[in-house]
Amino acid sequence: MLHTVSASVPRAALRLVAALLIAGCSVVVLGQGPASACPAASGSGTTQDHTMNVSDVFTGDVAGVTRTDRTITYDVRVDRVYKGDVQTADVLVTTSARARSCTGVELTNGRSYVFFAQAGGSDLSIARADGTARAGDQLVKQVERLLGDGHAPTPPEPKTATFTRVAHAEPPTLPRLAAPGLALVLVGLLGLLVVRRVGSR
Repeated sequence: MLHTVSASVPRAALRLVAALLIAGCSVVVLGQGPASACPAASGSGTTQDHTMNVSDVFTGDVAGVTRTDRTITYDVRVDRVYKGDVQTADVLVTTSARARSCTGVELTNGRSYVFFAQAGGSDLSIARADGTARAGDQLVKQVERLLGDGHAPTPPEPKTATFTRVAHAEPPTLPRLAAPGLALVLVGLLGLLVVRRVGSR
């Protein structure tokens, strides 16, 4: 009887150890799954790839953040424009707020970033793979080496009306302007004389 108890104890211990190992492995796998499924926040390509794959490249400070279930909207104070048609000092940049999509970009209010954005009409959007990242000296130098020094955001100049002078065109003289009026006066006088003559008869 003692022999049976001593034999059952090691088996129970082995089962307990095996159960703990399986539980530990499942925790590690579940913990690492979502993180490994998403690309790095700054994208997987090079800075040159990012500049070529987007429509707008600019630096700016995040001045405000608005969140909904689907999107995050950043109010950005633009500093330098290196590529694209950003013409105002304040722009709105949107990104996905859905964690499972792995496309959203989390930015910190008050921090400066290099934005690699896509323009869709008047809207600007950023995605995780596009490369938007903190505006460190190294990244800014790489962008300037590829795209130049950039420029401050400036609104387009207002269009001014232009007048084209027609060749050989001269303003009409006073007699020409008065001729139609004189003709009407003469016709009126002749008509008056005719009426008077008919009336005198």
